[in-house]
Amino acid sequence: MDQPAAHDASANLSPALDLEDPPPLTPAQFAAFSRLSARLPARWIATRRRRRFLFLALAAPGFLAVFGTPFHRQFLLMVAGFLLFGAAVLFRVRTEPLFARADAADLWPSPSCSNPASEDHRHA
Repeated sequence: MDQPAAHDASANLSPALDLEDPPPLTPAQFAAFSRLSARLPARWIATRRRRRFLFLALAAPGFLAVFGTPFHRQFLLMVAGFLLFGAAVLFRVRTEPLFARADAADLWPSPSCSNPASEDHRHA
């Protein structure tokens, strides 16, 4: 019997897919990160868990509008719900890699944030 060759995970992954060591921030990404961290409250984006809760809070109105449409029977309400939910997903997809790279570069959490970084690993 032929045994399958041992799979080397690091051989097939591209650098963009490797979550352990994200590439450093480019100047444009650093500028975008600076704008985001200045506009959003630091407590909401300090840890990965809180950013997930922020995403859920942003996605909730669209989710409720889409799944509440059968009760209201309004097509425009469903379309608005899909747009709101899509905007929340797009926000998460575009911002989370910036925060992950900032975490890897030790740019985040900022010194003004009083939350410990280990808070992300505690269970509720």
